[in-house]
Amino acid sequence: MAARPPATHVILTDPYGGKGATIMAATWAQAAVALTFMLLRTYTNVFIVKSFKWDYFWAMLSFVCAMIAQAMITISCLSGLGNHTWLLWGPQLAKANLYAWIGQIICIHSIGFGKIAVIAFLLRIQSGTNSKSKTYLRYFLYFVAISNIILNINQTVLILLSCNPTAKLWDHSLPGSCGGEERHTHGGYFQGSWAAVSDVVLALYPVIVFWNLKISLRMKIGLCLLMAGGLVAAVGGVMKTINIKFIEAQDDKNYFIANLVIWAYTESWLIIILGCLPPLRPLFVTMFYRLHSTYKGSYKRSGYYNHTSDADNVPIQMYPASHTASAHKATNMFGDTESERKILPPATFNGDGILRTTQVHVHADRKEGQTSSDSDDDLPLATPGKAY
Repeated sequence: MAARPPATHVILTDPYGGKGATIMAATWAQAAVALTFMLLRTYTNVFIVKSFKWDYFWAMLSFVCAMIAQAMITISCLSGLGNHTWLLWGPQLAKANLYAWIGQIICIHSIGFGKIAVIAFLLRIQSGTNSKSKTYLRYFLYFVAISNIILNINQTVLILLSCNPTAKLWDHSLPGSCGGEERHTHGGYFQGSWAAVSDVVLALYPVIVFWNLKISLRMKIGLCLLMAGGLVAAVGGVMKTINIKFIEAQDDKNYFIANLVIWAYTESWLIIILGCLPPLRPLFVTMFYRLHSTYKGSYKRSGYYNHTSDADNVPIQMYPASHTASAHKATNMFGDTESERKILPPATFNGDGILRTTQVHVHADRKEGQTSSDSDDDLPLATPGKAY
């Protein structure tokens, strides 16, 4: 049951308090993580992949909407959202409700745009398969995207039309009626449930797509696990829908709405964060090879390193490249630039000695059936020096 106000209570001059601090901490922490991932994704597109696809633009639109919604919920919390109703003046409560509703509507569409970004990425990856059912699968993804857009728009309309006049939605002191509240509540059940189902579908769908790609089994499993993050976002959608039911039973809605707000924004931020993981793979691969190169380069050839040949048990000594008669160097993928090594010591080597030269040839081959559209730019899955 909702908490009852005390017999005597004081109206707060500063409305910020109650669960408002919890809302701010939980949502801004996730916003910071999402900002980091979007910056990394932008860096990857600019400096590594060097191209921008539709999935990036949808993800950026989702992020911008989420940040605007985050600003709205911040103003709402500073105005009293999350605090007990009886501690607020009428204008404070109206302002908190107004910005909460604005933030909720924008957040709904941010979640939808995030799903479209994931779908756009899946369509791009799917274009590299030779599956005969590719057309049907593409139409299925279109259906998921369009259905979410329609339901989000419908929910927005139901919210705005739930009260007459519309301003009574956030300011209950105004004359009028709110006969449409039950409709937008039931619409919220369906929209939230469908959004959660869509998250699950989009998380499991890559198993079908990636299994037909001409890549290694290890990479197929890795990509499926990356995309499976949508299951976590689905949990946020389920919890948001559950809390819609919970909040309807409370008298002090301004206080108990905190959990609903947190889960709604959590779903939005998780879709953005987890949706950035697969496109960031080129960055992860590049970082791995740079770290590997740094690790290999830490063993510098300073001084003499003695080791023994197993073939004839003749001592072999390696010397720095400064002792070479004519240094011809080539750089390999691990940063090792030395392609010549003397097998005999300097005193013995006078130009007629033994010089071992290693030639390194690096090339990339496309697998049979792979077209130019399956390049690393279109499928940001490439490992340097290796084709899939």
